[in-house]
Amino acid sequence: MILLPTEIKPELPDPRCAACGHDLKRAISSAVCPECGRPIVEVLVRGPAQISIGRRYVSKARVGSLPLIAFAIGPGSDGKPGHARGFIALGDKATGVIAIGGFARGIVAIGGASVGVCTLGGASIGTLGAIGGLACAPLGSSVGGLSIGAVAQGGFAIGFVAQGGFAIGWAARGAGAIGQYAWSLASNAQATEATRALFRDHLELFLGPPGAMSLMHGVLWTFAVFATVILLCAIYGMSRYSKNPAQDSQREPPNPFSNAGGM
Repeated sequence: MILLPTEIKPELPDPRCAACGHDLKRAISSAVCPECGRPIVEVLVRGPAQISIGRRYVSKARVGSLPLIAFAIGPGSDGKPGHARGFIALGDKATGVIAIGGFARGIVAIGGASVGVCTLGGASIGTLGAIGGLACAPLGSSVGGLSIGAVAQGGFAIGFVAQGGFAIGWAARGAGAIGQYAWSLASNAQATEATRALFRDHLELFLGPPGAMSLMHGVLWTFAVFATVILLCAIYGMSRYSKNPAQDSQREPPNPFSNAGGM
């Protein structure tokens, strides 16, 4: 008897979602991934996930053209870090009105590195307020190890008004100080009466008294700027808020800074 070889059909790998890695073997009656909501026809792949899949979420509710909340943590199916874009954005990279992430850019930005109007982070660059190891706020208040701003306070402070361990500015006060109105607290040289009067009568409202508590005074002032900007953002958000269930909640929203000169 001659045995003819039978055709051996290779077993296909299990289906999964390319966007979130969810196992789709039992998703036989659904048109979308049960985990992330993306259409199965767009994300169905076969084979084991080779990378650690992150999490993605975009809300249906919107503020103007932006989703109210966007969330992107961990690598996507392409291996790239998550980039969240929304009115409130949280992610490895975050772009939004209020952005929180490893690298954050927005009106209010909080992250390892942050760029915006009011910022908090290791490296913090804000227009009106900045707090961080390196803090820069050219038009407002900055507090940090190295602080550069209109009103700067920190270990090394440079600004129109500066106070810190070493301060450089038009009006400067610190252990060491250089400026037109300079008050070096650690030296034997006495500040002029005009300099003392300037700080006592006009600047201590923003700087606080000399000493350790002055840094906390600067932090409180900067957070007051933060609170004002956040309140304005909230008022704007409420005025533009809308619910649109017909909107595809997983559609990639536009980058609000796409025309902002590469910000």
